[in-house]
Amino acid sequence: MRVSRHRVFAELKNRASAVSVFIAVVLLWQFVSANNIIPQFLLPPPSSVVAEFFRPGVDWPLHILTTLKEIIVGFFLGTLGGLALAVMVTESAFLRKTLLPYLIGIEALPKIAIAPLIYILLGFNDLARILMVILLVFFPIVLTTLTGLVDLDRNLVYLMKTLGAGEMMILYKVRLPNSMPQLFVGLRLGALGAIIGSVIAEFVSSNAGLGFLIINAQSTFKTSLAFAAFMILGVSSLALYGSIELAAFLAMPWFRKK
Repeated sequence: MRVSRHRVFAELKNRASAVSVFIAVVLLWQFVSANNIIPQFLLPPPSSVVAEFFRPGVDWPLHILTTLKEIIVGFFLGTLGGLALAVMVTESAFLRKTLLPYLIGIEALPKIAIAPLIYILLGFNDLARILMVILLVFFPIVLTTLTGLVDLDRNLVYLMKTLGAGEMMILYKVRLPNSMPQLFVGLRLGALGAIIGSVIAEFVSSNAGLGFLIINAQSTFKTSLAFAAFMILGVSSLALYGSIELAAFLAMPWFRKK
């Protein structure tokens, strides 16, 4: 209990430090902008950014829900597809030799260059935007999970086979537990990729969403509106990343920091 209490206090101290830095940055930002050290049309004060949420003319629920739908659906489908392919490649040496170079090559491509091609193939619709999110989630999940499934102590595999275990039992008892730290690394990367993918997709073509707000605010020099949309994206990123951190803490008790 003493160790647990010490960890709680240490975690609270870390969070308090982060909050203190955030408050200091906001105060400095307000001072710099309010005194026109940096022109307000380039860096609006935080008070102006917050005021954007209460001004008429912007349907915030519509734009937020549109982007969140793309993020959540794309993240879920990208994760499922990435896990399925990682398991398939692990169980097949042929697939590992043939697909892995292509997976690495596609992951290295700049995804923003793929967006126009997706729209040409699928049209300017929700499916194209969700597919863009899936692509930025799918490849990190595949590559990190595959590393965890393959890179393990071979003696454990030999021991399981000696005891009569089949490949499915080895996958369930050895490979999957070994891959979980790498899987959650992929989930963290995929969460950030989902946010980026939704914004890129809306930049290219959309009539709603936070990315749509940002690109339109920039073209009309409504900088405070763009900052407000950035704020919502930042909160969404923290919420999704924090959910994955909590899931990792609950799912891997053997991997928690002492």
